[in-house]
Amino acid sequence: MKRILPALSIPLLMLCSALPVAQAGTLTIACEDNLPPFSSEAGGQPHGIVVDVVQLIIRQLGLGETVHLYPWNRVLTMGLNQPNTLVCAMARTPEREDRFQWVGEVIHSPPVLLMLTENGGRIPRNGKLADYQNYAIGVLHGSYQEKYLQEHGFTHLEVFSSYREGYQMLRAKRITLWAANQLTAYSTVQQMHDQPGQVLQTAFVFKQLPQGMSMAFSLGTPASTVEAFRQALEQIKRDGRYQQILKQNSE
Repeated sequence: MKRILPALSIPLLMLCSALPVAQAGTLTIACEDNLPPFSSEAGGQPHGIVVDVVQLIIRQLGLGETVHLYPWNRVLTMGLNQPNTLVCAMARTPEREDRFQWVGEVIHSPPVLLMLTENGGRIPRNGKLADYQNYAIGVLHGSYQEKYLQEHGFTHLEVFSSYREGYQMLRAKRITLWAANQLTAYSTVQQMHDQPGQVLQTAFVFKQLPQGMSMAFSLGTPASTVEAFRQALEQIKRDGRYQQILKQNSE
């Protein structure tokens, strides 16, 4: 720690002392409750890569805030309507661009369509999006993948409320394709005691969608707060602490 602290930039330290709302209890930190390995519950406590990143930033800025886990729709509603709210991780889509104050990317993992390996010979791989229009696709309710597929005329969509439910639907053959964040899908499969490399194949990558998720504040949050979090996130990426969190959560 002695080698890390001197690396903090003077502007960041000035911002830390200048935050008008950065007092205990004034910020709401909202993470999705079912997004392994990024944010989920373990032993009754928030856990995961994004949770660890947010908690590190909170400590670095001298704040006393607590990370809270909520269903995704509640997280999004809070971020859209409640000032001084941090949404830990979400896709930075065009329709959200001006409705939030963006801090920076905290997850790099592409959205994909996954299939069971046993179906690999009869379902196109790396085709055009239209090639998958007649297959039953499971998609997280309220997700940006659901919206994207609906906008492109997909009608055979089966919604699920958690990644665990989505994988169960795929294994039970209630759906043929599973729309998911790749790393979250793999983590979910591992938690359910299967090996993703053996049971899953990637059929399609949504290259037109964000290839990761970003941290963002609600409108109405002071710009100094947003900037302090932005600089703190950049700092932990530069000094290696972000990479250490990734390593710890992959072990």
